[in-house]
This record gives sequence, C-alpha cells and structure tokens, in this order.
Amino acid sequence: MKLRRTRLYVPGNNPHLIENVGLYGADCVILDLEDSVPLDQKFDARILVKYALKNVDFGKSEKWVRINGIDTPFWKEDIEEVLPYVDVVNIPKVEDYGDIEAISSVMSEIEDRNGLDERKIVPIVETLRGLINAREIAKHPRVIAMAWGGEDLTAELGIPKKKALILDHVRAEIVISAKAHGKMALDTVYGNVRDEEGLFEYARRARYMGFDGIGVIHPNQIEIVHRAFRPDDREIEEAKRIVEAAEKAMEEGKGVISLDGRMIDKPVLERAKKILAYAEVD
Repeated sequence: MKLRRTRLYVPGNNPHLIENVGLYGADCVILDLEDSVPLDQKFDARILVKYALKNVDFGKSEKWVRINGIDTPFWKEDIEEVLPYVDVVNIPKVEDYGDIEAISSVMSEIEDRNGLDERKIVPIVETLRGLINAREIAKHPRVIAMAWGGEDLTAELGIPKKKALILDHVRAEIVISAKAHGKMALDTVYGNVRDEEGLFEYARRARYMGFDGIGVIHPNQIEIVHRAFRPDDREIEEAKRIVEAAEKAMEEGKGVISLDGRMIDKPVLERAKKILAYAEVD
C-alpha cells in the first residue's frame, strides 16, 4: 500500500531546497507553484519545477505539484508543463465537483496527446463552499485523497485560526468524505517547526481522527510525524493475529474468519493490513 504520512511542501522558486528533496525521506514531496511563489515569479518557478521533476532524484518520495487555483490565469500552463513528469496534481481551493472535472478534462487532453498514463488528483478544501461539497468532490475517479486548509475557511467565518473550534468539525467532514469513497484523508500542516512535542501530539491525534498523513513544512518534521503514525506494539500484535487468522481460513477453505470467538469481517482485516503497513516502514 502507498503511504502518504508526510507530504513536504517545497517552494517551487527555491532551487537550493528542491535539489535535495530526495534526501529528506518524505512519503510525498510537493513542489509548490501557488502560495509560496510571488506573482512575478510564476513563469520562472514553473520552468524550474519542470526541470526538477525531470532531473532531480526524488528518492522514494511520490512527486506532487501544487498548481495555481482554477480561479487564476496560471493553472492550465502549470498542468501543461508539469503533467508528463508528475505523479499527483495537488489542486488548491477546490469548491465543487465541476472544478475537478474541468481540470481533469485538461489533464486528459495532455495525457492523450503525450501517451501518458492517467495522473491522479488531490484536491485541497479551503472554503466553506468546498466543505459543503466535499463528499461530491471525493467521488471523482481521479481523486486519491482529500486534503484541507484552514486560512481561507476561518477568514470566511471571521475567526482566528488558532482559536477556531469549528476546525475539528472540518477535519471530521474531510475524513468522512474521503473514507466513504475509499480515498485517503490528509490533515493540514503544523506550523510551529520548533515545537517537536506539539507536532508529535498533533500528528498522533490526526491518526486517531482517521487521517492517513499530515502536511509538513520542514524536513525536521518528517521523522517525528512518521513516528507518530507508527502503531504501538499492542496494535501491531493484534493486527498480526487477524492477518494470520485470515490466511489460515483461506488455506482451510473457510469462508468465515474468526479469532477468539469473534467474526473478522473485511473492514477489520483491511484495517489490520494497514496497521502492519505502517509498522513495517521507518
């Protein structure tokens, strides 16, 4: 299974940070063309990101690009330049299914023209309208995960992000929307890069809310998040027993899996496999 515990944001206009992305060990690296790039550097950043995708060693990290939003004049050219070399297109400020469909249509044209396999999409829900439509957005076949951001959303509500109690509801809605359609749920970043203990607790809480990973903004955050998402020994032992029971039932030709007198259904088995996947990586 593909892990996306960490997705490291790297400004698309900073060659010194980009050249070492393969050394950091993040599950995903996002070369950013949106918020971190000033308007007068959009063109140059796009060319730099294209060059990096073609030539820089990303190691085991999945290659993502966060393009500019569909409400800007930049997004089509972003896709045109980077799509042949990227694994996932990260789309900011998605508000409805139509946004994804419009971008998907442009992606299909480029894929057909260049003989490319279908690229995947991770939308970022950042507005109240996007939140209302999150369950529809998650349905799109290109979408592999749902992410969210709180700055624009809390600005709409007129409340400070750090004190916004409603954000736990937002998190829950993102998780429910994603999981209902078999997609991953990805939590937003923890902004204080010096607070290692706070980051660990934030990531641990995200895991138990149902998220599959969080965003990171500094390489030093990666190992802490990976540790936070690692299951504890009791979870691992229980998962091993469930998987072993399933394998034994299959060997014996039994259609029902049982363990300690209780039935093990498919969702429980899948959760056990996921726990083991998280346990078997650094």
